[in-house]
Parts: sequence; C-alpha cells; structure tokens
Amino acid sequence: MPNISPIPRLTIVVPVTEDLQSFETSLISVLEHQPSGCEVIVAHDGTYEDPFDLGDEVHFVSADSAETLELIAASASVARGRFVHVLSGGFKATEGWVDAALEKFEHHDVAAIAAVVRDESEGAIAGAGWFDSATRLCQPVGASQTKLDRRGVAKTDGVFIEASFWRRDVLRNACHCYRGSDLLEFSYASGLAVKQAGWRCVTAEQSELTSDRQHPQWNDASFRRGQRLWAIRQTACKDRSSFKDGFRALLGNLARPSRIGESIGQMAGSFAATEMKRRIHIDEITPMEEGEAILSMPSRSFSPARRAA
Repeated sequence: MPNISPIPRLTIVVPVTEDLQSFETSLISVLEHQPSGCEVIVAHDGTYEDPFDLGDEVHFVSADSAETLELIAASASVARGRFVHVLSGGFKATEGWVDAALEKFEHHDVAAIAAVVRDESEGAIAGAGWFDSATRLCQPVGASQTKLDRRGVAKTDGVFIEASFWRRDVLRNACHCYRGSDLLEFSYASGLAVKQAGWRCVTAEQSELTSDRQHPQWNDASFRRGQRLWAIRQTACKDRSSFKDGFRALLGNLARPSRIGESIGQMAGSFAATEMKRRIHIDEITPMEEGEAILSMPSRSFSPARRAA
C-alpha cells in the first residue's frame, strides 16, 4: 500500500517530462527518500503507461497538455497536502530534504521556498532561488558557489518552479499568473506576483537537491532572457526604464562578456512589453492578509519510508 496518510501534509509533484530517463531518476529519488505523511503525484498528458507498476505508491494525474506548467497546475488542483513540492525531471531528492523546507512555513508570510540545487558531479550550487540586482534580473542565488552566505540567502525574491515548495493555495493561484510555457518566465512572474501580494519567498539552506544537468537553464545568459524578463518586471511592477536599466546592467557586466547580450536585451525590453501585458496577470495571488489563518506546525520531523526491496 502507498505510504499516504488520510490527510497528507505534503504533496510531492513529479511531472513527466520529454526526457523520460530524467523523470524516472527524479521519481526514484523521491520514492527512495519519501517521508511519511505525504502523497506523491505523477502528472502526465495521458500517454504515460506506468511501466514500473507504481499505482500503489503514487497518484497519477492526467492533464490536457504535456507542458510542464500544465502538469503542475493539474497536480496542484487535486493535491491533498497543505504544502506542495515540485520536483521536475533532472533533479534528485536527498535524505531529509523535506524537513528543512517545511520548517520555513512556520513563518506565516512565507508562500514559497527554494531548495538548494547542487551539481551532482562537482557540488557547485546551480541555484537556491533567485533575486534581482542592478546588473541582472532573476539571478540564481549562490550560482557557482560551493557554500551559501547569509547575505545572498537574504536577497531571495523568488523560487524556480522546478525545485520548489509552496503553500498549496498560493501555487494554485500562481498557476494563473502567467500564460505561457516557459518555466523561467513563470518562475519570475510568479515570484513578483507573490511579493506584490505581501508574501515572501525564502531559501531553505539545509534542503538540498542534486542536478544531473551541468548548466541549468536558469543561469544561461541571452538577449532574449534580458528582454523578456525586463518586460515581465515592467508589466508587474511598472518601475523600469529600458535604456537606463540596460545601460546600468551593461556597465556592471563589462567584466562578464557572456552577459553583455542579456544587458542589451534589457535595453530592448519595451519591444516585448505588449506581449507580456497579455501573458502576465499579476493580481491572481490572494493577498497574504486575506489568506487562510496559518497554524503553527508541530515540531516533529518526517521519517523516511523505505520502499520494499
């Protein structure tokens, strides 16, 4: 029988991605380290045939699309846990990764939590959430470092959806903030929306995942990245000046040639503004003060439930 309590505290969502091997690796890592008192949802587009006969261990949810965001939205809509953890293909759970994250939800204004994602082979941090700076938008926290520092963690503005924890109801709302399929754009737009609604996104320093991808797309610099993220920020916050922002970023990135194109993209951000006005719906998040009362969580840890051999 699956290790699921009648009313689980946590729902872990593992969407089926195009790379089936990465998906299966992620799912296996979850089942190996699965804590008690949670449910596991595998979301797919109706074509996944469960070759490992996991029907007794996971809950399969079918969506109308194979797009990852659609799969996450479908899972969030039926999740029974008060909190939802999204773990996409290519990321692996580690021992005890849930405890440190859920502790952060004891703070009533925390809506989403970023796990620390490390490169599996080198140990360097790929990201632990994201923050905005004068030189770059949606910069991964701790990228390329081996250890997080407190100042970096304190800057966290949002999470990357592929490796994140959420209050279930906030995630359900966040799924309506962005009309599109780009995971980075969703992560950025939802983080801005959460912040404007009075919630916080934080990093759980002791919650670690590993990645089999050497260079996650979170940190890939490009003209398109700069242009579209600038347009998202302007749509959400209306605090941008494309030339001023791009020029300031350009000066700050002169020693980083790979980011110069992205800085120029910010200068051209206004050309993507009309599209983003259609895609971004920043007011979908229920304001924090109007959300449900947050009860203190019991001071106990999850105990991993090992699969039978």
